[in-house]
Amino acid sequence: MKNLGVILPLLFFMLTGLFTVYSFVFPFEAGEKLQGVWFGMIIILCPLGLLMAITNRDNTQPKLKKVAIGGNVALMLFLFLYMTLGVIVLGV
Repeated sequence: MKNLGVILPLLFFMLTGLFTVYSFVFPFEAGEKLQGVWFGMIIILCPLGLLMAITNRDNTQPKLKKVAIGGNVALMLFLFLYMTLGVIVLGV
């Protein structure tokens, strides 16, 4: 139970990342319920996972903590770049 504070943010990162990759590889059709869920997952789960990983004190595995922090930050950075560069470069 001591590592739950690191395993849960790591799980948030992995689930969000896998769902994001899945939605790019197999795009959902317009109007489908799961179409924009990966946006919401990144916006809600990544900051929550980042906060949980940073504030965890009873960690016995510091490498998992670094992976959880780095992964959640990378997903938030990806969303920011996806939204800004899509407008700036592609004019979408």
